[in-house]
Amino acid sequence: MRDEARGRAPFWRAHPARVVRPELWAMAIVVVGMLLVEVWQSARMAESCLALDHSRRALTQQRSRLAYDRARLDRGWNRSELGPIAARLGLAPVDGAQQIELPAGYLARSSAPRTGTDAPALAWLDQVSRALVPEATARSR
Repeated sequence: MRDEARGRAPFWRAHPARVVRPELWAMAIVVVGMLLVEVWQSARMAESCLALDHSRRALTQQRSRLAYDRARLDRGWNRSELGPIAARLGLAPVDGAQQIELPAGYLARSSAPRTGTDAPALAWLDQVSRALVPEATARSR
């Protein structure tokens, strides 16, 4: 009674409206955290989109520059201007009657190496596969 007379009630008798509920605070913190994560992800996505747009714009510019330079080079050089440059570099026009001999190492072998299997066995397997699977044969039109 003495506590009620002074106006202070014990904490276990506190009014329900004044009680701080930790589960509500935890839920509010989780919701705010989720919203902050969503805003952060949106900002990162916007930053990535801007970087991608900048890269695409730079790529388009470089491709246009390359096309312009190629067109200018194709237009700017004619055969009479290229002749002295080719002669200085040791280049000569291709002669149709020119014959080129390649070393034997560059050429394909005339016969394939033997694998150790005999041809009749392979022919027999081919006939069996054609008999079992008729769709595997080539059809003439």
